[in-house]
Amino acid sequence: MQDSTPLVLFVGQVAREMSGREAFQEIDFSKMFAPPITKLSVQIDDPARIPEVVHHAFSIALSGRPGPVVVALPEDMLTEECIADDGLKAKTVRPQAPSHQLLQVRLALEKASRPLMILGGGGWSPEACSHLEKFAAANTLPTAVSFRRQDLFDNHNQLYIGDLSTGTDPSLTKRIKSADLLLVVGARLGEITTQGYTVIKTPVPDVTLIHVYAEATEFGKVFQAEIPILSGMDSFAEEANDMPPVDGAKWKDWAKDARQDYLETLKPDVTNSSLDLAYVVNLLQQKLPNNTIVTVDAGNFSGWAHRFWRFKEPQTELGPTAGAMGYSVPAGVAAQIAKPGQQVVSFVGDGGFMMTGQELSTALQHDAKPIILLFNNSMYGTIRMHQERYYPERVIGTDLVNPDFKAVALAYGAHGERVTKTEEFEPALTRALSAQKAALIELITDPEQITTRTTISKLRANARANKSA
Repeated sequence: MQDSTPLVLFVGQVAREMSGREAFQEIDFSKMFAPPITKLSVQIDDPARIPEVVHHAFSIALSGRPGPVVVALPEDMLTEECIADDGLKAKTVRPQAPSHQLLQVRLALEKASRPLMILGGGGWSPEACSHLEKFAAANTLPTAVSFRRQDLFDNHNQLYIGDLSTGTDPSLTKRIKSADLLLVVGARLGEITTQGYTVIKTPVPDVTLIHVYAEATEFGKVFQAEIPILSGMDSFAEEANDMPPVDGAKWKDWAKDARQDYLETLKPDVTNSSLDLAYVVNLLQQKLPNNTIVTVDAGNFSGWAHRFWRFKEPQTELGPTAGAMGYSVPAGVAAQIAKPGQQVVSFVGDGGFMMTGQELSTALQHDAKPIILLFNNSMYGTIRMHQERYYPERVIGTDLVNPDFKAVALAYGAHGERVTKTEEFEPALTRALSAQKAALIELITDPEQITTRTTISKLRANARANKSA
């Protein structure tokens, strides 16, 4: 739901005659998965209504803000015979912005001197991404993206200025605060995007806010936009692209400076670690095609992927905006099965791999060939970071005792590598790519390097200094 992913989940249910008796494995799914956990949770008791309910389930999952629908299927209903019409194929229905609001967007841009566009959320097509890139170019509009939505805008484009994530560059935060117009398309403006709802003033922003979203219930939930526009991404992007551009020359330097700030973030910080993770990501990008699908798990290690991988094409990033661990490996395997002609690389930490790494067996079963980069620092890095930031050296429950991950990969029948030094990575990657099967490259990372920008020692020093102050 929080990832805005369309999903229809069919769940087996006990026979109708058993209902309400707490029969073996009985759960009231309509309550367990009730909104806001899903968009809809329903049970089919009459087999004649299967076409009706299934059509509705797919329509709801795909339309407006995409999301999950759960359909419970009583065991005896599935074997009952009936006569029913198959019905029609479900269609995606999303609203379209009225012409007068598009005019409002243009008039607001004409008045602006420091505008920014922020893209995010679900329901995007490659065509919508292309249209909004052209719109940004025509209006010299610097563009940022929300958490784990970096593939919505070509990162090589001179108007791309970075992502609003867990490790947002401070200069981008400052720039958003100093903007006089924010055109937000598809993003909810949630906690991560707004850094705990602090980057934009609530409830009434002190900046002209144009919020484009596919569900009316989102408007005013936190931020009260001056111009709320109910629209799907495809239709708004096409209409915006057709709109006569404004003269963006007056904020040309603003856009140029924002881009330069982003380029500065691509320069790795100096590290004393024997394995340079920025080098790993940069080399990986050099070796793999532009349409490589990248999957990321939750955890501090993902900061290296988010900071240094530059997305070129849409629909090439899969990551949990809800922050769930254990996402990356199954997502990578599924992506490789769905797109066998594209390379897939999965970034995962040791903790996340221990949750769902067994999906390597699924990869081997279906001849899927993702490259899995396993960042092994023998701890839950994100939780450890917060422990050290607020309670330095009071480490509780974040140390991990891991298996030999290379041996685990080999046991599944995958290709396995173990890298401890920077110079070892390139030959290991070459062997993994040549293996022609699922491959795991274990990266032994320095626990001290807790994020791309700081260390545990620095966190402890800052915590002590703040306590003394």
